[in-house]
Amino acid sequence: MTESRPKAIDLFCGAGGLTQGLSDAGFDVLWGIDHEENTKPTYDHNHDHEMTVGDIRETSPPDLGLEEGELDLVAGGPPCPTFSLVGRSKINSLEGQSTTTDERHQLYEDFLRFVAHYEPKAFLMENVKGMLSAANDDGEDVVDVISGQMEDLGYEVTVKLLDSADFGVPQHRERLFFIGNRIGVDNPDLDEWKTHRPPSNEEEKQIKFNTAGGPEEENQESLHAYTEEEEKEFPHFEESPERRVPWNTVADAILDLPPVSPNGETPPTQAEEYTMGPVSEYQYWIRGRPGPDEWEGRTLYNHECRGHNMRDLTLYKLLGEGTSYIIGDIPEEHQPYRSDIFPDKLKKQNPKEPSTTVVAHLYKDGHMFIHPTEARSITVREAARLQSFPDDFEFPVARTHAFKQVGNAVPPLLAQAIATAVRKTVLGISQDSTLSPEADD
Repeated sequence: MTESRPKAIDLFCGAGGLTQGLSDAGFDVLWGIDHEENTKPTYDHNHDHEMTVGDIRETSPPDLGLEEGELDLVAGGPPCPTFSLVGRSKINSLEGQSTTTDERHQLYEDFLRFVAHYEPKAFLMENVKGMLSAANDDGEDVVDVISGQMEDLGYEVTVKLLDSADFGVPQHRERLFFIGNRIGVDNPDLDEWKTHRPPSNEEEKQIKFNTAGGPEEENQESLHAYTEEEEKEFPHFEESPERRVPWNTVADAILDLPPVSPNGETPPTQAEEYTMGPVSEYQYWIRGRPGPDEWEGRTLYNHECRGHNMRDLTLYKLLGEGTSYIIGDIPEEHQPYRSDIFPDKLKKQNPKEPSTTVVAHLYKDGHMFIHPTEARSITVREAARLQSFPDDFEFPVARTHAFKQVGNAVPPLLAQAIATAVRKTVLGISQDSTLSPEADD
């Protein structure tokens, strides 16, 4: 008998990075919500279920067509900007109250309001690293307060700080994850699900060339269709893997993409076609595992960077591999900004390392994300690859909105890793059929 795909919803969904990871891990995402109107074109373009634009504080949980307790997972990353206001309110009292008039209201409370309403088997909540060291006005640790509220709802809670690079994402991005379940099992130990590690020597920092076969090989959609002797196709998530491989790097992620000024235009503009096939295993995966000629003639989406003036281009050229300047360190006559007001950095990403954290600030300027080999800032597609969005995930919005959406997202590959651990460890669903949308047919 075929198991159906577990059901989930995505709160504070943005463009859908977490949704993408949940789907790739075998979940059927039923609904998403975000307050930012510009995320809807992107979300709708890449996902086929309803996404609501609105203030979650004023939104009642919708009817998902499920029986009581049938929802498997509530997931989301609520903003939590004012840690000092986190208090020990009774979450179950939020069900009928107006939260918009409470200045102490925190959006994570709405996450828990939805958990209280649906009573899912499990939840997954993402937040910033700074929560770990934050205290409220009463001197209580914020993480302890929030965990206590989750436990009051009947959930066993685990809190873990994770770096996305440890799960195959070519980017250092530390985020805090709360995992809870109410079905009496242990939450996954996510340290045991890590697939990647720091390199141990210079050789391990080099690009990891793809050795996988093309589509003429047996289709390996399943994450479980391997023998112990077979090389496991990227990505592969399992508890306590036999070996972990070196981190994926900027080179692994983006150096197969064509220059954005193929005819020498200044400033750099965009490129709309691939000019070579994938080189690394990560590139091969992120393109959708194409065959030897399948990349030819395919449209390359969002490979566009902002325009640069000649001063910026010259400054970018001065930077060596993986080096950075504080704005104030640059001679005054070459300053892009007043150093007393904008203590920012110019940083060229190191091709031999995971990138620094991709941030939403990219929509304002790209000075901290200068291409490792070209005198320009990175494109939307390059930022998306560093976040592990597949190449067929399009951002059909203005470039500034696209950069912001990429920077705000949960890396899909990290989300897939955690969701796979939850699916297997908590929900006990490990059959290959859950990884295919046809599993419910």
